[in-house]
Parts: sequence; structure tokens; C-alpha cells
Amino acid sequence: MIVGTLRLLPSPDRHDQVLEILRSIQGPVSAQPGCVACHVYEEHGPGAIALVERWESEAALEAHIISKAYQHILSAIELSCAPPEVCFDFVSASEGMEFIERSLSRRSQPDADFDDQQFVGREASNSTMGVPGGRGTAPTARKKPDHG
Repeated sequence: MIVGTLRLLPSPDRHDQVLEILRSIQGPVSAQPGCVACHVYEEHGPGAIALVERWESEAALEAHIISKAYQHILSAIELSCAPPEVCFDFVSASEGMEFIERSLSRRSQPDADFDDQQFVGREASNSTMGVPGGRGTAPTARKKPDHG
């Protein structure tokens, strides 16, 4: 699986044009062989627009990059007033709820790299985090050092 992320910062007078270009290619891109997902997001604040695509394989992504639909993406890049942020993440494995459940089942085990005390003051505002449909804000987890 490959996740491609493109983040553009168009000028305010070009924002709607860039958004329209990217939205117009969502259907055609989603229909391409090997495309798992294609989403367009607007960020609050500076007016950035993000295109996030997921591909089954590198070959499918390469076919997409040489497609007519990708020419439209390149035209949207040209309208950005700042250099685009482009990232292709090659994902070797994915998990869903089973990862959360497995992680929560280990919660009773002490974790020397994680200090629960850092969240004590925020627990009241995030009290719905463990409830399905809750609206609390998840704390940012720290990455454990890679020793291998």
C-alpha cells in the first residue's frame, strides 16, 4: 500500500480554482485500477488544500502519475503560491481496531517509556475518549526509540 499526500497553499484568489481542479479528478482517479481511495481536504487557517491518495501497488501509482488525471493535479500544483509538500509513504502493514484492542489490553502492564501523569490535568476534558462516539481530543503519543 502506498499513501500519497500532496499539500498545496494556493493564494486566496486561486484557492477555489485549485479546489475545483482537485475535486474534479476525485472520481476519475478513484476509478483507476489500483486506487484504494482519493480524498481532498481543506485546512483551516492558511487555506491549504490536501490531496490524499491510497494505492495498492507502486505499479498502480506509477500508472496514475503518467495518466491524464495526473496532468490536472500538476496544473493545480502550478497554481500554488508556495512549493508543494509531496510525500509517498510505502506502508508494509495496516491494522484497525484489533491494534487498539491489543494496545488497550496491555494498558495494565507498566510502560517505562510512557508517563500517564502528563495527562492527569487533561483527563476531565477528554473524559469521553474511551466512549464510542466520544468527542474528546486524543493526546499526541510519543514515538518510542528504535533500538534495532
